[in-house]
Amino acid sequence: MSRKIRIMIADDHADQGIPELITAQDDMELLGVITDGEQLVAEACRLSPDLVIMDLSLAGGGLRALEHLSDTRPDIRTIVLALHEDISLLRTVLAVGALGYVVNRTHKAELINVIRKIAQGRGYVDVPTGGLPVDPRLKPQVPRSKDIQEKLDLLSKRESEVLKAVAYGFTNREIAERLGISVKSIETYRYRVAEKLSFNSRADLVRFALEAGLLLMGGEGLPDPTA
Repeated sequence: MSRKIRIMIADDHADQGIPELITAQDDMELLGVITDGEQLVAEACRLSPDLVIMDLSLAGGGLRALEHLSDTRPDIRTIVLALHEDISLLRTVLAVGALGYVVNRTHKAELINVIRKIAQGRGYVDVPTGGLPVDPRLKPQVPRSKDIQEKLDLLSKRESEVLKAVAYGFTNREIAERLGISVKSIETYRYRVAEKLSFNSRADLVRFALEAGLLLMGGEGLPDPTA
């Protein structure tokens, strides 16, 4: 009997049906469900799963965790769960290193097939790509809609910096250190961003930043703490 596919799930509001379905497969082993980006990196390095299924709105920075795993453990394959069919988000996650992109509406049984494909080293994209190749080296080229651009125009330069840093997974204290201002000021900027863009949660903020193409490889565009 061949070795089982060893899987970790990284999602702070996981659909319980997915862990149950994975556990029921003879060729799969669920190593655990992680709810924090930093914990994911630590546990993935400790347990060495074959594959990680993750939501980018994960607390602690889903995109940041994905990029860290891609840099330090390229042997661990990653599937990103998305809420919508979104070419800009697709380009971003492929550039960072994911091999799979699956919209949450995908039937759970189909997700099992996707896991097997990714475990074999194949790519999978559940979105009309218009011929877009599944290539992790792809550079993101994000066309912004008029609605997204209008929302971005509401933000000051500092608010935009804070938005990107929060979405990427930095804590208020880390952002304050990078920008050279107080933690209280960061809290104020976060409140202003939420008010201007009508965000109700951090997941809303992350989703918007990804859709707007604000988060690129290597944290490009984030304030440099050494500057």
